[in-house]
Amino acid sequence: MSRLHRAVTAVVAMAAIGLMSTVLSGTAANASSTDPLVARVSGYTYVLLGPSVFGVTVQQDPLRYSAVLGPDGSVRGEWSYRYYEAGVLTTFSGPVTCLTVHGNRAWLGGPITRSSDPTQLGSGAWWQVADNGNGRHPVVPDQTTFAGIGTMQQTADYCANAPDPKHIFDVQLGGVQVTD
Repeated sequence: MSRLHRAVTAVVAMAAIGLMSTVLSGTAANASSTDPLVARVSGYTYVLLGPSVFGVTVQQDPLRYSAVLGPDGSVRGEWSYRYYEAGVLTTFSGPVTCLTVHGNRAWLGGPITRSSDPTQLGSGAWWQVADNGNGRHPVVPDQTTFAGIGTMQQTADYCANAPDPKHIFDVQLGGVQVTD
């Protein structure tokens, strides 16, 4: 490999790391460092599963979110979700309105305010993540559930009750950051 090729490869790698840091920090980075925060959660996760799990191929490509929890219980944040089922793409997004953090785990949710499926508008979405550490080759990868969709009451209950996941999967690309 030539010196020029190694130098270009190093610059591209550093740019990718910088971009990933920016993506993972998302809107939570907009919170002033003087703002008192109870927790901060961000992620950019990709998961692809074959039909052996849910009967069809499903893909989270990606689930992106960033949220902060204030000492008064207020939650600020945004989320977006690109979900493929049997090759058909559906997009969802909206504000994060509920967040619970216990150690390295977080339960998040919010209303669907934008979607490629108009029948989902006004519904709630929720998901759970586990931040299992950093590094290029973590021993245990970060984990995420796929988003559940239902009523806003179900979304609020999910965050309030912080249930164990029925299905949680290793993140195949991207990562999760949970700070409390």
